[in-house]
Amino acid sequence: MFLAVLFSYEPSASFRFLLYHISAALCVLVTVSAVRGTEDLKRLAAGGGVCVLVSSLYGVYQRIQGVEVNESYVDLEVNAGMPGRVESYFDNPNTFAEVLILLLPLVLALILCSKRGISRVTACGVFAVGVLALGMTYSRASWVGMACAMVVLVFLWKPKLIPAFAVLCVVMVPFLPDTIWHRVLTIFNPADTSTASRIPLYQAALEVIRTSPVSGAGLGTAAVQDYISDFNLYHAEAPFVHAHNFYLQVWIEAGLLGFLGFVGSMLWNIKKAARTVRHCAPSAARTITCAGAAALCGAMVCGLADYLWNYPRVMCIFWFVFALTIAGIKVCRRETEAA
Repeated sequence: MFLAVLFSYEPSASFRFLLYHISAALCVLVTVSAVRGTEDLKRLAAGGGVCVLVSSLYGVYQRIQGVEVNESYVDLEVNAGMPGRVESYFDNPNTFAEVLILLLPLVLALILCSKRGISRVTACGVFAVGVLALGMTYSRASWVGMACAMVVLVFLWKPKLIPAFAVLCVVMVPFLPDTIWHRVLTIFNPADTSTASRIPLYQAALEVIRTSPVSGAGLGTAAVQDYISDFNLYHAEAPFVHAHNFYLQVWIEAGLLGFLGFVGSMLWNIKKAARTVRHCAPSAARTITCAGAAALCGAMVCGLADYLWNYPRVMCIFWFVFALTIAGIKVCRRETEAA
């Protein structure tokens, strides 16, 4: 990140974004250092659940009040009859959905590991409201990411349940609302302007990588936007905000080293979590660690079609889940050693 500022096309613009990354790094360090045991993990997961509850209830309130259809978010011809997309207080429905796919697996973990009936019922209610709000965002990439997160969670928690989970998913398809099912069918529809608009974005990002593969354009969306504008790399009517792809955006911001560091750290954490829970006895810490790794997997899949760090608040939540997973690995190892 520091090198991405040093070699940035606009160093002054990149420095502002460096502060966000430093804050995220401190969040990871403080969270991992502060967690001492299972109860700490539960409290952190419950904190994520509170965020899900408050934001989702506001999203439901928006739906009840009525949400105007924003033409910049949806192709009205391909998605005829689809209602407005809720965004809660995150200014963008995709951003709201990204927060939910990061935190909902933690709420599900609380359902699985809660010992008291009232705690389990409360967590079930929060999860139900969160899933309802996720559906109302009509964010296709996040839906796919959430589905992948659930598959990974079941696989890590109890692999024997994978066949039953697959059957359940198939059985639930006919019960999906028509608007959601039609929205799912537009994922690979080239006639959808939202899908087609990503092509020039990807082309511009690839041009940045071609011209500056090692250093990139500089940390932060501002430096990338200036670079692309000055070298005339983007050719579409809508303004270039970001690459709409997690991996491409990290590369064009932080260069090859930043890209390898990011992907490597994600794979390392997920692999470490998978290996740890495989050798750990069933416990709340194990379940929460599975959920954290699953949430990261879901976010990385969602990142194939979206950039999750466009808003600093989502960046902090992303690294919070990353830190919670590392802390869960630490607690699981202590439990294994003490057994």
